[in-house]
Amino acid sequence: MGDRRSGPQANAHEAFEKRHSRRIETLNLTVHEYEHRKTGAMHFHMEAPNAENVFMVAFRTVPMDSTGVAHILEHTALCGSEKYPVRDPFFWMIRRSLNTFMNAFTTNDYTAYPFASLNRKDYFNLMDVYLDSVFFSRLDELDFAQEGYRIEFDDPEDPASELVYRGVVYNEMKGDSSSPISVLFDAMNEALYPTTTYHFNSGGDPEAIPTLSYEELLAFYRTHYHPSNAIFMTFGDIPAEEQQAVIEQRALSRFERLPGRIEVGREQRFQSPRSVTRHYGVDAEADLERGTHVVAGWLLGDNTDLDLLLELNLLSDALLDTAASPLREALESSDLAGGLSPICGLEETSREMSFVCGVEGTEPEHAAAIERIMLDTLERVAREGIPVQQLEACLHQLELSQREIGGDGAPFGLQLMFSCMPAAIHRGDPIGLLDLDPALERLRERITDPDFIPSLIRTHLLDNPHRVLLTMAPDIGYANEMAARERQRLEDIRAHLSAQDSDNLVARARALAARQARIDDLSVLPRVRLEDVGKARAFVEPDREPLNGRLQVFEAGTNGLVYHQTSCRLTALDEPLLSVLPLYSNLVTEIGSGGEGYLETQRLQHGMTGGINAFGSFRAARHAPDEIEAWFTLSSRTLARKATSMTDLVKRTLDAPDLDERRRLRDLVRQLCLRRLGNITGNGHGLAMMAASGHFRPVPLLQFRLSGLAGIAALKALDATLDDDAAMSEFVDCLDALKDVLARAEKRLLLVADSLSADDVESHLRELWSAQLGSSSGGAFSAVDTAPVPSRQAWIVNTQVNFCAQAHPTVPEQDEDAAALSVLAGVLRNGFLHSELREKGGAYGGGATHDSGNGVFRFYSYRDPNLEKTFDVFGQAIDWIVDTDIGFDPIEESILGIVASVDAPSSPAGEAKQSFQNGLFGRDAAYRRQLRDRVLAVTIDDVKRVAQTYLRGDVSRAVVTNETTANSLDGFDVFRI
Repeated sequence: MGDRRSGPQANAHEAFEKRHSRRIETLNLTVHEYEHRKTGAMHFHMEAPNAENVFMVAFRTVPMDSTGVAHILEHTALCGSEKYPVRDPFFWMIRRSLNTFMNAFTTNDYTAYPFASLNRKDYFNLMDVYLDSVFFSRLDELDFAQEGYRIEFDDPEDPASELVYRGVVYNEMKGDSSSPISVLFDAMNEALYPTTTYHFNSGGDPEAIPTLSYEELLAFYRTHYHPSNAIFMTFGDIPAEEQQAVIEQRALSRFERLPGRIEVGREQRFQSPRSVTRHYGVDAEADLERGTHVVAGWLLGDNTDLDLLLELNLLSDALLDTAASPLREALESSDLAGGLSPICGLEETSREMSFVCGVEGTEPEHAAAIERIMLDTLERVAREGIPVQQLEACLHQLELSQREIGGDGAPFGLQLMFSCMPAAIHRGDPIGLLDLDPALERLRERITDPDFIPSLIRTHLLDNPHRVLLTMAPDIGYANEMAARERQRLEDIRAHLSAQDSDNLVARARALAARQARIDDLSVLPRVRLEDVGKARAFVEPDREPLNGRLQVFEAGTNGLVYHQTSCRLTALDEPLLSVLPLYSNLVTEIGSGGEGYLETQRLQHGMTGGINAFGSFRAARHAPDEIEAWFTLSSRTLARKATSMTDLVKRTLDAPDLDERRRLRDLVRQLCLRRLGNITGNGHGLAMMAASGHFRPVPLLQFRLSGLAGIAALKALDATLDDDAAMSEFVDCLDALKDVLARAEKRLLLVADSLSADDVESHLRELWSAQLGSSSGGAFSAVDTAPVPSRQAWIVNTQVNFCAQAHPTVPEQDEDAAALSVLAGVLRNGFLHSELREKGGAYGGGATHDSGNGVFRFYSYRDPNLEKTFDVFGQAIDWIVDTDIGFDPIEESILGIVASVDAPSSPAGEAKQSFQNGLFGRDAAYRRQLRDRVLAVTIDDVKRVAQTYLRGDVSRAVVTNETTANSLDGFDVFRI
């Protein structure tokens, strides 16, 4: 690479040596690579005209056991440092800053600490805290006990009570091990990587976590959290030299280079394929049938080889990405399984990549036959190849991902960092991963060779003996066996406890409780104040609205991409049509349309779009939470040269879906059912909040019945009936009737494009839709009235931990008290619930939130070992805020958090889509600015008043838990999915 300097930001601080620079036009940034002279720490700075600056420091963490040492260290390192000796500076800074992102992550081979902010003062405040936290952490043994694990008596003061394990990470990983998908992913890594760090559970196996000692944690910190093992990444408009001066002064100047280096070794290769069987827990006999996963995994080459990385991405895409891809088609059309496994595809973050393919929803005895289908299909493709047009469609997808400017859901700079971090961790070329155009051009030439794909298949799959066939079967006794082993371990420990040991456990519990209750001197921490908040953000608005206002056109810097949405107003649906709406959203883009079968339609979508997405949206009216507005939307994006083809496909999908493809519909429903069931524990708190809120408000009730816990149960019941022809006919009739409703509905269109493309695509949309936009049908959505859900619900799923929720009805969104309730949620979360639920209670997460749009205040906990105690904490939180003199600081901290969230930028296209969708529901830019201003005006008296007014009345509760716990609850209606 040449040294292409681009202005003053290319300069380096004297402590750093500049190595390379590269301009990447497609991303509108210049990347500079530096090395710290003394320690060897690497710094990659992405110079961009973007005010949302992003910082990350990452360390290679390569544990060789499943104790979760890297994960527990990530938590413990953020619990106090040399310069900031408070109990949890990380969580305090979340509430004392204007950050647009702040977190920490442990992956299979590195640990990262990123943050982002639009405010320069705030950015350097956070950098100072992060640097001190990771390089000069105190690592108090009591923090290790709180965050990692501890053994104590169930009643910490009573040695006669049972021994229990507690700890944040311990409970987090008990929750993770309740997810079949997590268990499957870990089991595949364990089998495919027998000797390297990927063999082990980096998050921690609950059975292994209690074997980690405090001394081992300290030793891991000393060897891994050192600048010689560190990678810094920064993004935005703050010069690299200025950032390096802070990094040098606050941290690196105190270190010398360490000898040797930490890295992931190469795996020992198999001489022949292997087969492995594992199990996961289920609660009911019904879950045993077709509950097995059968997946094959291949170990591949190094992810630092950029050409190989793109070739394997192309191969994976060609084999699996759409229903028309040969390997996916072969597996989905088989009667042996319910659908494709959710872990299928290329895993490219590990040093040596892997490719996984297989199914879920099968039986153990089908494993050999499923493996045969996969191998036979690969043999066929190796003989026949894949048409070059399909490979060009795969390249289209790669080009889309390369050109798209992100920033929706996470800062754009952070997305770029994570995309190139694997290369940085394994000492490859992270800049090359950002600048893919040269490698894509080389790949474009290779796909013209008819033997290109066959050669890749033979080399990396068919002739590769490092292959594992994993069969993971359900076991109704598995969870009980795990619980029995835990009880036995604790009983063995108790059998050897001396009186002094018991006294020590009580003393440590007291010391931890005292530490958790201690009032720290927070004046040592930096902060921003309300006067540091900038002016209200400029919410984007359409540049023009042709077609009598039915089309909104936004001209934005989209880097050559075009985005399009078509929305249909829903004003009335009877019960059968309403019940199939979420299914229609998932099915309509996966079936044929316009006279073409689903395979050809999938090929067209793959080659002409970035995919078509469908979704229904329900929101309460601004003035009345009991009035509903509803829209159904089709959304897509593509490269500008294919924009008219994309808009045609979107319209065809809406107007002419092929609902006669009954076999395809049957398969899709089964796949969707399996996926929704497998994802319950990943969003247990969200599902519980939806259930509790549904007792009071119609929108959460609809969401609960359509896509929440009741919706999942209904989907499971539907799936059990669709092999019956009459049931399938009734289902198809409902889908067809819904299609007709959408065809007649009032339409609103969105176009987002750069100035070079907007006029041509706008003209095409005018011609395409001018005669078919439906009549204007304003007014609220109406559906069949249904009785509210019970006020006490317990939902039984396969989980070792609990998800709790409590809801209280409040006010409409435009009521002035709504802002104070939102601030109240932050005050409760920061000032009371975090300490009580997480630090003392051991839950992985918990807090409060005000759902302003629906007028519901909600408490929640996530991966929680407690249940009744948690509901007691919710009540205590209300007493605390009403009865305690808290001062203005907690109010200000909550306001800062809300404003930072409101002001956080999205991508150019994301901003336009938000504006369009908000406009559908009557939330224009002026209204959104008004809500922001109301938050900034909230006082202490407002917060206390709304707590007393709205949280002392009606209450609804819901829990997601296991059968044993559910059956022990008093006053709860118990449901099983």
